[in-house]
Amino acid sequence: MAHAVVRTDKMWGTDVRSGLVSLKYVTVAGSAVTPAGVIDNGNVLKIDGLMDGEREIYKGVAVTADDTIEDVVLVDSVELMYDERKRNLDEFENAKGAIIRGYVLHTGDIFSVTAEALKNASPAVGQKIELAAGTKLANVTTSTKAIGKIIAKEVAGRYTYYVIEID
Repeated sequence: MAHAVVRTDKMWGTDVRSGLVSLKYVTVAGSAVTPAGVIDNGNVLKIDGLMDGEREIYKGVAVTADDTIEDVVLVDSVELMYDERKRNLDEFENAKGAIIRGYVLHTGDIFSVTAEALKNASPAVGQKIELAAGTKLANVTTSTKAIGKIIAKEVAGRYTYYVIEID
C-alpha cells in the first residue's frame, strides 16, 4: 500500500520555526486520551490543547468539516525508516503514538501532496480544497467552505504531486 507523500514548497513554518508544532495523533473521549493509529505525511490534524504533563507536545485529533483553518496543521515528519528494505517516500508512515511534526497553515502557503493525501478520487487543477471529517483534505469542484485550491499538477520522478495554495 502506497502512503501519501508531501512537499513543503512555500510554507511559513519552513523559515519561521513558530510555524511548526510537535504533536501526537490521538483520540479524546472525555478525559481519556489514547493513541489513534498511524498517519501519513500530507494529512491534516486539529490541535486540541497540550498533552497532559507536556509543555510543547500537543494533541492532534481528526478534523471535522466545521473546524477552521487556524486550528489545523499539515502533518510532515522527517521520513526516517528503520527497515532497511524501505527506500521510497511512499513507504513511510508516522507510527502509532509517535511524536510528529505539523506545519501551521497560513494564507499564501503552498504545499504539494500525492493523491493518497486527498479524500476524493481524481484530483485536478482548479479543484477547491476544504476541510472534511477525518485526516484528509477534500478536493471538490465547488465549495462554499474552501480553504485553498489545486493550482498545478507536477510529476517529479515516480510521484505525481498536486500543488495546493491556501487562500
